[in-house]
Amino acid sequence: MTKSLLLGAILGGLTAFIWSSISWEVLGWHEKPMLAFQNEDDVAAVISSHTPQSGIYLLPGAPAAGLTAEQKKAAQATQIAKMQKGPIVFAAVRTGGFGSYTRGLIIQLLSLMAAAALLTWLLLQTSGLSYARRVVFLAVVGLASSVIVDLPNWNWWGFSGGYTVVNLVDFTLMWLFAGFVIAKVAKSR
Repeated sequence: MTKSLLLGAILGGLTAFIWSSISWEVLGWHEKPMLAFQNEDDVAAVISSHTPQSGIYLLPGAPAAGLTAEQKKAAQATQIAKMQKGPIVFAAVRTGGFGSYTRGLIIQLLSLMAAAALLTWLLLQTSGLSYARRVVFLAVVGLASSVIVDLPNWNWWGFSGGYTVVNLVDFTLMWLFAGFVIAKVAKSR
């Protein structure tokens, strides 16, 4: 089981990484649903001058801590009114920029290997599935992972339908392709 888990993690993670590279760098379908701000330099200047640190920012922001119950209720009512009016922004801000692209690629590869290890473990918990069904099982898990993350982002934060569909298809294909490899090397007892 340990050998299968290790092989699934490494080879499945590498396959997922290769697909991810093709998906983002060759197909270009992730960029199509993304929009650009008008006057990007002005927007960047405003963001830089109003974000004291890297992190997740929400507009309108949540009520401040330390309010009385009555103040909190009033602040929440104001927040709801602002959310209904818009704009709503959910943003990850890196005040210092991205940094090393190589470091990002290494972390991506290790992340996909960790995911492949988890999926290999899940597959090893099954029994009696043909090779094709093992591959489909992993593709469905990939789809499920995207549904768990991407549909709430579409629903709550306004991620576009196009962006959401691309992610749903991309994750399904990623784990389908990795599934071909993982299902081959993951031998249950």
